Amino acid sequence: MATSTPETLSVRLAKPEEFDKIAASAREAFIHDPVFNYFGGHKELLPKDGDTVDTRNLETFFKFLLKSCHRVGGQIAVTVKSVETATPGVTEEKIVAGAFWCPPNKRLALWRVPTLVQSGIVEVLRRWGFSALMRVGFEYLDQSHAGMSAGYKAKGVKQSPDASWYLQLVWTEPAHQGQGIMPLMVHDAIAKAKPGIPFTLEATTSASRDRYLHLGFEEVYTINLGKGKVNALGIPASGAGAVGVSSWSMINWDPKPLESKS
Repeated sequence: MATSTPETLSVRLAKPEEFDKIAASAREAFIHDPVFNYFGGHKELLPKDGDTVDTRNLETFFKFLLKSCHRVGGQIAVTVKSVETATPGVTEEKIVAGAFWCPPNKRLALWRVPTLVQSGIVEVLRRWGFSALMRVGFEYLDQSHAGMSAGYKAKGVKQSPDASWYLQLVWTEPAHQGQGIMPLMVHDAIAKAKPGIPFTLEATTSASRDRYLHLGFEEVYTINLGKGKVNALGIPASGAGAVGVSSWSMINWDPKPLESKS
């Protein structure tokens, strides 16, 4: 069942035939994200409008994330808006936001080679190069695992962080940001999950980190990437400006649906 908002937006599960549109929507939202700039080895900020090799490469990466999440049993949720078509009185749905959720103990891992290949890793490597695998598959994922494990240990929780619901990606297209869509999508997932299971994620900007703090997540670890190689925007730099980029490991230990919040 879809979850509706007063602005005639609704959250529902995505259909496989919508995957290309979803990847394009994610690319629009993350076009200047520092972490994804670093992942892609971008030499400069990508144009917000326009079809370039680098924007297509970024979109290809999101297709890979989407397909891999789907193949390991994840859930792809989208927020859609009804828009008028050229035919009077006829509307169609436009995807304006989305989220990739990995259920407990269903994560993509480097050892799952068939899943990686079927999801499009070869095309990602062809476009971004083998160095991207090192940045994403080792530098980032190793710190992500270490950060979540440290958070669990500090809390005295003995189970693996892999037993949580993991938010692989969430976004809202720029034109629809500021409308409360991201919190809606997070609470929609919490409401449908089995109670008592933690939710985990990494925030890739300080602004998104602060929004997650308001949703009940706590910061447990800071991931530092590309120090000495890129600036704070994820673009190649040297000297004092090569501070690298950061993301933040976050955990909501006792997620509650929106209506349960006091």
